[in-house]
Amino acid sequence: MQKYNWQTVGQEKISQFLQKNLTNNKLAHAYLFVGKEHIGKNFLAREFSKTILCQDYHEQNQNSTESFPCNHCVFCSQFDKGIHPDVYFLKKEEDKKNISVEQVREMQKILYLSSFLNSYKIALIEKAEELSESAQNALLKILEEPRPKSSLILIANNLGSLLPTIISRCRVIKFQPVASEKIFHHLLGLGASREQARLLSALVFGQIGLAINFYNNPDFYQIYLERTKQFIQLFGDNLSARFKIVDYLLTESSTNLEKQVVINQNLENWQLFLRDILLVQNNLGHLISNIHFQKETENLAKEIKAVKIIELQKNINQVKKFLNYNINPRLAVENLVINL
Repeated sequence: MQKYNWQTVGQEKISQFLQKNLTNNKLAHAYLFVGKEHIGKNFLAREFSKTILCQDYHEQNQNSTESFPCNHCVFCSQFDKGIHPDVYFLKKEEDKKNISVEQVREMQKILYLSSFLNSYKIALIEKAEELSESAQNALLKILEEPRPKSSLILIANNLGSLLPTIISRCRVIKFQPVASEKIFHHLLGLGASREQARLLSALVFGQIGLAINFYNNPDFYQIYLERTKQFIQLFGDNLSARFKIVDYLLTESSTNLEKQVVINQNLENWQLFLRDILLVQNNLGHLISNIHFQKETENLAKEIKAVKIIELQKNINQVKKFLNYNINPRLAVENLVINL
């Protein structure tokens, strides 16, 4: 029986399922990996894709290896360098709102060509929920007419904007957040102190990729702490000071699309902090994510009524919807902070 050396954490059941597909030679023409960001979807998609190519290479050449992917054959090397001729990576272009139909048609041309290395043809589509409607219709044609020895892997944070006909033609793999305990022990294995591991594993809400990013990039973590501190300050500041904080958040973004990304990231962080306040109010303080700001959370829990917190959560969700309809990002956030 084949051995696999996928370095995944917290998605063992999914790994075993995909490995069984490989072992039994029952690969689906299309997979749809769905779940929140930073929980291992992209990483596992790459491990899976590389293994398909590596295993196929060894079988064709009747070579043996201890485990897959071997990480040293020509197929593995090309995949790691991003130059494998039979792998197509599709994602939204910079400054574009969606993945366009032209991009999907270009991918189709590549997939329908003969394999350069007599191997599988693989396409990985990042953030598939960003496919435009016309792009999804073009993709549907590819799914309806699958080519031999080809596999599409769609990666999405949610299914809301994907056509039901696309979903039904994919083998849907649902990813769940990683248990905090597993994230804690993984960070310890990377060299984090127990205090670092405790703070980060609580903060990321099951998003192991985010925990690793925070640990490996202290500056990135400091930016998160600074932005959370600014959100806390909003509750005590006057309107002028609130607008200055909004202005600060958007100064490094030049286009509306970039501003939208920054705002969405901050709104997610704000909702997580508001959730912490509600937990404290309900005597569940041991479950809060922002342990770094525990005192501030407890103070605000005394000052702000639960009904106000719930209202703010609804308002933030409304702002997220507005942003999807190309509402001016600055105007949307300013209207939100006015009502804090």
